[in-house]
Amino acid sequence: MKHFLILCSLCILVPALVSAQMQQRYSHGDPTPEEQLMLEYINRARANPTEEGIRLMDTQDPRVQGAYQYFKIDPVATKKAFTTYPQRPPLAFHALLIDAARVHSRDMDQNNFQGHTSSNGDELGTRYSKVGYSSMGMYGENVAAYSESVWHGHCGLNVDWGEENQKELGHRSNIMNFGNAVYTEIGIGIIYNGKGLSSGSVGPYVVTQDFGIGSTRYVVGVVYDDKNKNGFYDIGEGIPNVKLVPSRGSFYTVTSSSGGYALPYSGGSSLTIVASEGGLSAPITKNISVDGSNVKLDFTTSASAQGPGAVVLSKPSNNATGVAPTVTLEWGKSTFAESYEWQLATSNQFTQASLVASGTETKQSAQIQAPQCNARFFWRVRGMNTAGIGAWSTPFSFTTAGKMPTATAAVSPKGNKLADAADAITFTWNQSAEATKYHLRVKQTTSPFSVVFEDTAVASTSTNVKSSILGNGTFAWEVRPKNACGMGGWSTPAEFTLTVTSIHDEMLDNESSISLRPIPSGDKPVVDIKSSMEGRLLIRVRSTNGELVYQHATIGISAGGEIPIDLTQLSQGIYMLEVLDSQGKPSRIMFVK
Repeated sequence: MKHFLILCSLCILVPALVSAQMQQRYSHGDPTPEEQLMLEYINRARANPTEEGIRLMDTQDPRVQGAYQYFKIDPVATKKAFTTYPQRPPLAFHALLIDAARVHSRDMDQNNFQGHTSSNGDELGTRYSKVGYSSMGMYGENVAAYSESVWHGHCGLNVDWGEENQKELGHRSNIMNFGNAVYTEIGIGIIYNGKGLSSGSVGPYVVTQDFGIGSTRYVVGVVYDDKNKNGFYDIGEGIPNVKLVPSRGSFYTVTSSSGGYALPYSGGSSLTIVASEGGLSAPITKNISVDGSNVKLDFTTSASAQGPGAVVLSKPSNNATGVAPTVTLEWGKSTFAESYEWQLATSNQFTQASLVASGTETKQSAQIQAPQCNARFFWRVRGMNTAGIGAWSTPFSFTTAGKMPTATAAVSPKGNKLADAADAITFTWNQSAEATKYHLRVKQTTSPFSVVFEDTAVASTSTNVKSSILGNGTFAWEVRPKNACGMGGWSTPAEFTLTVTSIHDEMLDNESSISLRPIPSGDKPVVDIKSSMEGRLLIRVRSTNGELVYQHATIGISAGGEIPIDLTQLSQGIYMLEVLDSQGKPSRIMFVK
């Protein structure tokens, strides 16, 4: 079964009085972007009914076209009807009518109904009275509690689909004012609940439009960044907090959060209106002729033509103290900005010499590491886009907390160290106050003095390093403490000489069943054999460059036996012992003399 928008309209003719607006700053309320968009659809339709008929019937929205087919809407007749409607002035949002419309939409959503009588029995006039709104004569209401989108709801109400609706055209008459008094004020309440007919509920968009007539006349419109360059306001394009000041009159206004405004005026001739603040990089001035009716005036700008607006810093607050060195800078949105540039300096003049960090972000924050504790820093931000670079924000300052870690001293190893390949050398040092990590570095003491081991994040005051990683030689090692404030100084280097008494190389081909024990030091050591072996054994010793420096053949030997080796003629160094069994399979072990 197909489900389409169900519509309901109401017009009532009653006498009413309008109260005078005495405030110097006028507010039309705070419509949501969806509510503002629906008003833009309505005012566009009233400004040019002929184009509205074409736009409504030729829409590419499949849900709207599906409803037209279901309700048998005649596109030719509809377009023709719209050519006969008079042009009407734009409607202005009124804060009290917005309240009334929202209350009714909320009631329909919560109580799952569509109609003009509230769930508690209140009629439209009563609901207007409860919010304090009075219309001068006629007032009316449209409801569309089963809208699929803002556009879908507008099409349903202005086309007025449905068999009975097509006969009465009550919704269309309220919007276009072709057959009754001309409305001047409106309130729109839109609630999105994500539901709808398929789930037995109103929604997903529940819409109420409340119309009224007041004695005040307005300049109405939106201030927006036309990001998609379609020449029309869309959700997400409105610019809030823009101040609009006319060249005459008792009121000024400020755009609401969705970018719209209504500015009361009186008298005829013309007005000059200046739009400024709200992130605009420069004021925008426009002139408009007024004739005692509502008039439409939009302020349209885009990033392609308008440079970024001002940036206001937020966190850390200005002159904040005790700030952790790892700090997140935060700032407000710059109108039209596509990215942001930030700078951190030791001077509020931001000279090149004082800059300590800088960067660019697409978001409104940056995480930085202040290079010093207990120091004052200054920071600033500016917006950037394809049109140019905005002005720097007013600088903020903050003072970092914390202390740099105190110095440490090497404890061990020092002097001569003997170790087997399976052993580890334990490096220890004194604890540093305020330190959270340590940086250990071990270097050769002879050219090219290269680093042979390094660990930048040791969590305690000691760590183990495999002797096989270091190898034989004399080494200098040092350590420095660190924390969020930075690095402490290096400790005084300590030296030690490491002799690895044997090095097991797992990459060598120990294919024989002979198992060798590490060779003890001395000029005449012995080779220990762990397993019994019969037949001829060949014993060889080679230097690290592969030169054969010793060879000896022997008969098989029992487990636990010893084979003597005469190393008297060998100089100190690293050698490889190779024992081949009767089948020529080797066992190998590295040793140091």
